[in-house]
Amino acid sequence: MVEILRETVPGLKPRDRIARLLADPPGVAVLAACAVILGLRRAGAVTNPQFWAEDAYFFQRAYVLGWSSFFEPFAGYLHTILRIIAEIAVCVDPSRGPAIFVACAGAATLYVAGRTLSDRCPLPRFAGACAFAVVLVPDTYEVFLNVVNLQWVLAAGLILLLLSRDPVRGSQWAHDLAAAALLGLTGPFSVLLAPLFAWRAWSRRTRASAVLAAIIFACAAVQAYCFWKEPPFPVEEPAAQGVAAGLLLPAVARRIGGSILLGSLMAADTDRIVGTIAGAAILAGVAYMAFRPGTLRRERGLLGFAFAAMLLGALYRTRYTLGQYFEPLSHARYVFLPQLIAIWLLLMTAREKGRAGKAAAALAVLGLLTNIPRYREPAYVDMHWGHYAPHIRAGERVVVPVNPPGWVMPLPARGK
Repeated sequence: MVEILRETVPGLKPRDRIARLLADPPGVAVLAACAVILGLRRAGAVTNPQFWAEDAYFFQRAYVLGWSSFFEPFAGYLHTILRIIAEIAVCVDPSRGPAIFVACAGAATLYVAGRTLSDRCPLPRFAGACAFAVVLVPDTYEVFLNVVNLQWVLAAGLILLLLSRDPVRGSQWAHDLAAAALLGLTGPFSVLLAPLFAWRAWSRRTRASAVLAAIIFACAAVQAYCFWKEPPFPVEEPAAQGVAAGLLLPAVARRIGGSILLGSLMAADTDRIVGTIAGAAILAGVAYMAFRPGTLRRERGLLGFAFAAMLLGALYRTRYTLGQYFEPLSHARYVFLPQLIAIWLLLMTAREKGRAGKAAAALAVLGLLTNIPRYREPAYVDMHWGHYAPHIRAGERVVVPVNPPGWVMPLPARGK
């Protein structure tokens, strides 16, 4: 729930009232604008909903197994929220599966954006800038408005839970407990963030932080057990190919700093030496924003450690395919969280006074302007879901083609 409290200051001139309203607009208006941005970025998903890749897997398993699919790990861990969405789609109307997937993915993305507007969130309001950052991350191909990659967006919600102040009301307690359990059992992120929740509990020494840390550690234990019991999802390239360690810093330069700040102005190719220097500079800049003296140093430090955890996790997962970071649209899901955290840190720095704040504000505006040509994501190939929907509604056996081209979803006959 988004809560925004405003004080009515008597004697303000109309111009001052407008300025205050623009600086801190109603949360509903911010989220409505975020929804419009999502729709514009992925217009094809709104006008012609379709499954993307493993969307078909989650739908098919819910279609065949029902609620028992919740206990089936995929890629070595559980995806509880994704399974819930798939079960809703199957129970409501299987023939409208893609539309329900898109709607639920959009609602979950707006939930994360809305959490930045909560009074318990330390991120700056800045006319809703941190909420807009969620839907304006530059590299989002195959991330937004599908279910299979929704876990990356929801992980940002787990990071916001890490930053939030302790609950004081029953509704806040209910939210935090449910969010910790559901987000913690969706993807591997509770494993990566568990040490930060432990440090948070140790530093705050409150019952709420201790309970939250216990839930996250329980979720991390479940996910670690699933990963240990089930072989991890196969890497995209054979390990014998080796790790191109020389591409690590250039990849950071191109897909973190370069993507955020230069956007469409980036050169087509990345020079290895220049990229290495730029990558080191980007990491140094993020470290400075996270750990410099000033306000909210603890929260910025948590964001800095979360950035490191997400970036290292992504680079480890893609260690045999680092070259794909230099290909258009490739590996977008792996850089989504590092980019979003870096933007949040930039906005937190921009609200400070002095040269650092002015420089951060200028860089944020530069990044927004240079990325405008990139925000519209290419549409998926039309697989004509409408041709197969009547057969699915009738419970017939059918093999449905899905995106990317070449993928299919076999559905068995289903009795009435």
